[in-house]
Amino acid sequence: MQAQADALGFSFERISAVDGRKIPAWLNSEFSNSARMSDGAVGCYASHLLAAHTIVGRQLPYALVMEDDAQLSPDFLSVAERAVSCAPLGWDYLHISSRFKKTVIKVADIDAHHALVRYVLPPCGTAGYVLSNSGARKWLAPMDRVRPNDLDNRFAWQQRLKIYGVYPAIVSQNLERPSTIGRAKIRPHWEPSAVEQLRGLLWTVREIGLGNYLSAKARDAANSMRKRMGRAARIDVI
Repeated sequence: MQAQADALGFSFERISAVDGRKIPAWLNSEFSNSARMSDGAVGCYASHLLAAHTIVGRQLPYALVMEDDAQLSPDFLSVAERAVSCAPLGWDYLHISSRFKKTVIKVADIDAHHALVRYVLPPCGTAGYVLSNSGARKWLAPMDRVRPNDLDNRFAWQQRLKIYGVYPAIVSQNLERPSTIGRAKIRPHWEPSAVEQLRGLLWTVREIGLGNYLSAKARDAANSMRKRMGRAARIDVI
C-alpha cells in the first residue's frame, strides 16, 4: 500500500486491524450472537467499524477506507475525488471496488470514462470505499452483527445506507494474497427474513425509481438467458 501511495502521490494512515478474539469492549454486545462467523470475519467487521469510529470521532466529513490488499488504478485518486464532488447530498457510502455483474443505474458522469451509479442490490466486498460522516454514524448504530460486514452493507435498507458506486471500479482486490478471514459461502441464517426482504424491495424502488428497477431486472433476466445459451453476458448501465 505504501508503494502504491508513493507512486500515486498521496498519504494515508494505517489503522491496526482488530483480532476477532479480542474485539474492543464497546463492541462486545453487538457481536455476542455472531458465533457462526469465523474469528477472522468478526475481526474484519470490527476493523471497519473502528475506521467508521475514527471518522466520527475526528468529525471528518468523509474518508477513503481501503483494505491492505487493495490494487489501485492509475487514475484512482482523481476519480475518487470527482466521485465525491458529484455525489448527491445525503450520500453515505461510495463503493469503489465493485465487481460488476448486474445492471446499474447511472446517476452522473464522473469523467469521460467513469460514472456514478446506484445498484438494485449493492455488491459484496469492502476492498475500497468512501464513507461519509453520516454513513459512519448509521453504520455504528447499535445492532446485532451476525453476518460479515460486506453482507450487512448489501442489505443496505436495514441501516438506511444510501450507497452509490463508481463504474468501472477504480480498486480491485488481490485475491492471491493469503487471508485469515476465509471465504465462507452465504449461509441460510445470514439471509434477511421474507418481511425484511419486502422492506428491502420497497426501499430500493423508492431510492432508484420503479422504472429503473424494472428495467434493470429485465436486463439482468436477458443476460441470464444469454449465459444459459452459451453467449457472453454484458453489464448494462441505464
